[in-house]
Amino acid sequence: MLSQKVASILRLPILDAAKSQFKKKGNQSFFILAGGQSVNDLTEENFAHMRAGVSIGVNFWPIHDFVPSILSSESDNLEKAHPFLDERMRTKGMLTTPPSVFSLRTKWPVPADSLQNFPDELNRQRYVYGRANVVTRSERNLVSDLKKIVKASLAGQLPKGVLPDNGSTVVRMTFFALLQGYTQIVWVGVDQNSGPYFWTDPAATKDYERAAKLVPRSSGAPHSTSSSENRPFSNDIFLRALSSALKEQAQVNVYVGSSKSSLSDTIPVFNWN
Repeated sequence: MLSQKVASILRLPILDAAKSQFKKKGNQSFFILAGGQSVNDLTEENFAHMRAGVSIGVNFWPIHDFVPSILSSESDNLEKAHPFLDERMRTKGMLTTPPSVFSLRTKWPVPADSLQNFPDELNRQRYVYGRANVVTRSERNLVSDLKKIVKASLAGQLPKGVLPDNGSTVVRMTFFALLQGYTQIVWVGVDQNSGPYFWTDPAATKDYERAAKLVPRSSGAPHSTSSSENRPFSNDIFLRALSSALKEQAQVNVYVGSSKSSLSDTIPVFNWN
């Protein structure tokens, strides 16, 4: 399996999503932190709520000062930003309370000269995992097919170190949260609209000037995962279907963190109070 070959080259363990150290405790929620503009609306009380649960920052999350429980990385993703992200992973906050790191397996052969450079504090808690897209291509069957995948996941029928996918870290980490036993999953900054990233938001550019230059976003451009050009379904469709499948098959409630998310027309907004 490719993920095992990559893990061997990188000398890292494979992520076993069913046996990780992030199993749900009490009524904890699982927060998946993406890059949408609505992140800039979060209050200190919201971040305190996330600290009480488990959180995973997706891809470019280290741009933000909040240190989550886990970081999700894709070393093949926008190589020119790696030096900046490498710096951000060496801030005092990151090194004082180092998050675990879940790294999506790279292409093969492993592009050794273009990988992110993690500090030892993070590399000691770093795991490699793989992905597998859904087989169905019928939107009409998507919810029912996802329910079957949810059921198979909970029954331990997925290969070790592989998470279901639709070309989206949010999808993969949602399945990770499912396998960890969470019944409340909150998609924060998963705005799925044509708004800016939190670091390209004109109201916040002074805080994120360097990030905005390295990882820009054209005004009015649709979110990259809204396209189905390089994935089975647009995530505008897939995420709504996944939310329904999780609710119907596993009694797992998915929320968005803000009413600014375009998904809030069908997925409830999390009650931060």
